[in-house]
Amino acid sequence: MTPRRFTVLALAGLLSVTAGATVFAASPMNAADLVAARQASMKEDGRTLKGSDAFTGDKAIEALTTVEANYTKLPSRFPKGSLTDRSIALPIIWEQFDQFTAIFKKGADAAADGIAAVKAGDMERYKADIKLIASTCNECHNTYRAK
Repeated sequence: MTPRRFTVLALAGLLSVTAGATVFAASPMNAADLVAARQASMKEDGRTLKGSDAFTGDKAIEALTTVEANYTKLPSRFPKGSLTDRSIALPIIWEQFDQFTAIFKKGADAAADGIAAVKAGDMERYKADIKLIASTCNECHNTYRAK
């Protein structure tokens, strides 16, 4: 096999793998997968934030990086109609989707600000951001989650 033919075949193989991965990544999750994914993210946030007002340095940054990532992706885990018998989300989410997603933005922004605060050594600001994040959990659950 000539080097040119090998290169062409290698590139063709790489392109087909990339295209396949792109199609797989773009495939929408079904409702059960969405519910499981959003519940897992919220549980991860709860575990991550437990005791976080006492975190410092890298541990604080790591915690808020996790929370920021989850808050950023969570709105996409709530497409209209993604309810199952395992979901405790209320249908009002989709009637007030802008307000609903604004809560996640507020939390993600607080997490990003908390990261900046830790890097600046401003632990009081970090603690204020932790409280703000906790308030977004309550705000969302009180309005958009079945009791």
